[in-house]
Amino acid sequence: MLNFLPKDARPCANTYIVNVTPEQARQWLEINNFNRPRNSEAVAKYVRQIREGRWRLTHQGLAFTKNGMLLDGQHRLWAIIECGITLPMRVCINEPAENYEVIDCGRNRSNLDVVRMGLKDSTISSAHTQTLKSMLAGRLCKTANRWTNVELTELYREHIDAVDFAVKQFRNCKDKQINDPTVRGVIARAFHTVSHEQLELFCSQLVGGGDHPCRATIDPFVSCLQCWSDRRESTKREIYRRCELTLEAFLMNSADVSFSKNISELFPLPKEPR
Repeated sequence: MLNFLPKDARPCANTYIVNVTPEQARQWLEINNFNRPRNSEAVAKYVRQIREGRWRLTHQGLAFTKNGMLLDGQHRLWAIIECGITLPMRVCINEPAENYEVIDCGRNRSNLDVVRMGLKDSTISSAHTQTLKSMLAGRLCKTANRWTNVELTELYREHIDAVDFAVKQFRNCKDKQINDPTVRGVIARAFHTVSHEQLELFCSQLVGGGDHPCRATIDPFVSCLQCWSDRRESTKREIYRRCELTLEAFLMNSADVSFSKNISELFPLPKEPR
């Protein structure tokens, strides 16, 4: 008995560690006659974790009622089947059926929570995780549920300098329309290939205005940021595209910005094709 447990603590005889094979997972899912609809994104994230060797045995696994109804773990089982890999899992049996009402009803750990805990750094803010996701998403601006928390922690560790740089440029900007995650994402991408002094100057023009030969290029973009109140995916894509092209024109000291041309990523990340 561990010395931090109270004297009346007792072991649970209803929990087992089981090597769950794809065939076993399939059999259990065949009797899974009532559960939430399958979420393909959740399964895809589990599959990626398994194939990349990130899966860990934890206290969270599978739960069944005394009648064999699956209360918790269907997406883990689907992932095992899709991967074709046997995994050890904790399996709890004889759970009261009514416990279905309270499973997964606690507070989920956010991306920010996990990144902070993983790096043991409480100074990381939501601006950092938002910038990271926007930088990774690129022109498509598809960020929702794309990465697991473990992946985001590792990606933040990989891109920490670029993300911190982008967040720093807007830390004194109170205008949330300008201090926008999509804009910061473009800056974080450009960090890898563009002079940092030029990026700092560009950001200072966005935030504070000033007298610069490229004001005629920057002002329309700032006006768009301040006028577009929604941040739907289509709006994010337009902001991203305009930010890229405005930055490109700024770097070329040009007032000519063609928003109609079809472009690929102007500032690809180091591991992306150029």
